[in-house]
Amino acid sequence: MSRLPPSERLRLAALILSDLTQQGETPVALSRTAIELLEEMPGNRLFKTSEEADEYLSRERDSWDS
Repeated sequence: MSRLPPSERLRLAALILSDLTQQGETPVALSRTAIELLEEMPGNRLFKTSEEADEYLSRERDSWDS
């Protein structure tokens, strides 16, 4: 458990983030797009395109009316 009170921990975090920003460093997670992150995950995506997802959702909605 930290010995710093919450306000001091926040101040420390802000100083660290400020320092990283000034150095021009970008965390790896922020330098990738959402698509890149999804492509790295194990398993396949159910839909390859947004059109496929829209078509599936449309069929599902139509089945509710039946």
